[in-house]
Amino acid sequence: MRKTIVCLANSYKHGGRCIAGVCVDDGAWIRLRGEAADGSLCACEYALDDGTEPRLLDVIQVEVYYAVRSASHPEDWQIAPTRWSLVERPATEGRWAQLTGGKTKSGGILNDHRDRIATWELKYKPLRSSLCLLRPSEIHWWIREDKGKRKYRALFHHNYITYDFALTDPRWMEHLNLLPCGIYPHNTFAAADAETWFTISLSEPYFGFHYKLVAAVIVRAS
Repeated sequence: MRKTIVCLANSYKHGGRCIAGVCVDDGAWIRLRGEAADGSLCACEYALDDGTEPRLLDVIQVEVYYAVRSASHPEDWQIAPTRWSLVERPATEGRWAQLTGGKTKSGGILNDHRDRIATWELKYKPLRSSLCLLRPSEIHWWIREDKGKRKYRALFHHNYITYDFALTDPRWMEHLNLLPCGIYPHNTFAAADAETWFTISLSEPYFGFHYKLVAAVIVRAS
């Protein structure tokens, strides 16, 4: 089965990548799973036919076998071992307008205001969606050391609530990696009049919790 997808996340997932997007045919989210036990994709699995890897807002075609739905990841699909195709780079303004034209939902992100969901909770109340695209405000980037490793987090507001989520977008982490530890306003990296959108994704289980991650940072000139 072939799926045509607007890529809205190409983020770190353990030793590989997590690639997800929205299907152009029905507007449904799709997270693509590789052969690894955790579903992460290796470079040979997500390479495009032009030799590059999917970029944010690329339109790509992917062969998939079947849905791999779970209580925490209802959008997952197992990929077939074929090369992916690049359709558009980037997506047209019309496609972007379709992605962002809906009404802003009130309430929390992925069900509530927390940064994680316990695995046991999802057994009783499965998620309808583990991915979402939103436009945050008051964004700051927090770089810190934790047990000898650099950690990157996004501090932002959405619907009058302050959030603190881990960042897994490789390209944005490259920007932050050039700076010493600290908290930096978003306008350090993006023009004040630019539109910034986040793709939020729920992680695989980790010590009993699924964490909400900023899987993609999309900055668009207005």
